[in-house]
Amino acid sequence: MTFAFVHSADWQLGKPFGGFEKEEQILLRRARLEAIDRLAQIAQGANAEHILVAGDVYDGDVDERTLRQPLDKMAAYKSLRWHLLPGNHDPAHRGGIWDRVRAAGPASNIVIHDQARPHDLARGVVLLPAPLHSKSVTSDPSDWMDQAPTPDGTIRIGLAHGSVRGFDSAGEAAVELSPMRDRSAALSYFALGDWHGMTEISQRVWYSGTPEPDRYRDNQPGHALIVRLDGPRAVPIVEPVATAAYIWQAKKLTLGSADDMAPLDDEIDRWGTNRGQTLLQLELSGAVSLGDYAQIESRLDQLSPSLFHLQRRLSGLHVIARNEDLKKIGEGALRETAEILRAIADDETDERAPIAQLALRQLFVMAKEEPGPAEGQP
Repeated sequence: MTFAFVHSADWQLGKPFGGFEKEEQILLRRARLEAIDRLAQIAQGANAEHILVAGDVYDGDVDERTLRQPLDKMAAYKSLRWHLLPGNHDPAHRGGIWDRVRAAGPASNIVIHDQARPHDLARGVVLLPAPLHSKSVTSDPSDWMDQAPTPDGTIRIGLAHGSVRGFDSAGEAAVELSPMRDRSAALSYFALGDWHGMTEISQRVWYSGTPEPDRYRDNQPGHALIVRLDGPRAVPIVEPVATAAYIWQAKKLTLGSADDMAPLDDEIDRWGTNRGQTLLQLELSGAVSLGDYAQIESRLDQLSPSLFHLQRRLSGLHVIARNEDLKKIGEGALRETAEILRAIADDETDERAPIAQLALRQLFVMAKEEPGPAEGQP
């Protein structure tokens, strides 16, 4: 018998996405809700009846609409069973969000695992959940799995939320999990949440990552895992499936002139229609002339509307005020001011240097925008 299921985690429904425009926040939150549909389609395509969600279903104590909408979505897929584990963002404490979920009357195909006790998924298949009851704990919540009784020949699946000790999987939860739990508890598979990127700890221990990225880390977010088990000690067959609606990219460039932006332009061209779904965090460093800096800013202004979101990090990009740049600023008092600012900006030991660089850039832009004399006028 092959038992198949989908492993997901870290939906964090209702995440506020501070720092984004209001319209962007709405769309990013909607994508997290719509990930439920994508997960359902993945499960149906894999002939998997169960979807295990390893914690952080909600991003805290959300409003009533955010609480109910995912319950309605899950309920609509009547052939699937959704197994929800409280994590550090939505711990199962008295009066918390899971009491509100129960009060909302979730459909029978939604199972809340807020108690550490075995749950039969199918004949010969048992789920061992390790819910969190607070944001941080002092002991490993999966310890109980070692002594959990099941009949011989049972496929035992662990479900937990936290960081595996000894691996680079430090997530947000202040919860440490044993890297040997699959062995000590005879688990056929250990489904983990908290680390937002898809990560294989060992053959039987996996983080699915979040189905919808929410940060600029290059750690393979935006996936779910189809897991197939042919028996208690058979090696799991794990199939990653892409789920992300939005793409988060972080790029770093060192520039010596505006021409050095060309490789980025080429890469963005290759994104094609995906650019409208791309969030780009762009960090620029190096030293360029005032003229080149103005060209770079102009290029970013042109690029921004074609992306879903552009986050600029330009503090490492310094300007070099050349004589030809200063000539464009003008003569007289403005030129004298520019010379003073250049002296300060070029002095790396002067704490006023960043402000002087900013002032130089503004003077240069103002000089370019200043209209010249009308035709026929001196």
